[in-house]
Amino acid sequence: MMTTKLMGSAALLLAAVTVGMTSPAFARDGDASKSAGALGTFWTAPKDGGKLTLVLAGQAEPVTVDVSDKTIFSGICLDCNLPLEFKPDQAAKRCMVCGCAVSNAACIVGKPVKDGTWQAMLKGLPRGTTLRPTFNTSGKSDSGVSRLAVDLRSVLLPVVGLDSATPVQLLGLVKPFGGSQAELIDGGKRLSVHLKSDWTVDREAKLEKAMANLNAKVVVAEEPK
Repeated sequence: MMTTKLMGSAALLLAAVTVGMTSPAFARDGDASKSAGALGTFWTAPKDGGKLTLVLAGQAEPVTVDVSDKTIFSGICLDCNLPLEFKPDQAAKRCMVCGCAVSNAACIVGKPVKDGTWQAMLKGLPRGTTLRPTFNTSGKSDSGVSRLAVDLRSVLLPVVGLDSATPVQLLGLVKPFGGSQAELIDGGKRLSVHLKSDWTVDREAKLEKAMANLNAKVVVAEEPK
């Protein structure tokens, strides 16, 4: 009986690892172009608990989208490095893939999430972490989000002051922080970075400091009133 259980557990673990290696939503090779969904990043969480505002590549202004109780959040558990997905009401529950002592939300962020909500989870990510929404109707953000994938191997930052930077300068800016590619998109208003390893709060702070030396900065949202 014990052997059968062990074999079953091993099969489940192998399946999880296989999904993580093959699913584009869980790409970990630093090539953001292989990940599915639109390219975006967290902007703010409106007072309406069922909504989320994102900066989306190709959209001039932040876009507010609906998050339902059926929306799936996905990412990588930073404790066990396995793909993890859960619904909004499961954010505060114990990690669903490795059974570690922290919540699903904390596993995605890599640190405690105070109130265990998906909103707090997104706020706790390093600024600029790429979020890849899949909309209920393809290409239509007003249809609501069916899935939101957290991609720590790429960054999308709203910026000002980098308009005159050359590709060589941009790469030099991000290379010390694990960046393998960097480009300005959307008329120079967003900095898109591909990473060799995970984006962190520490790397974010160092990048912002390096940008300040170039008289550039990251644009941040005002807190909803």
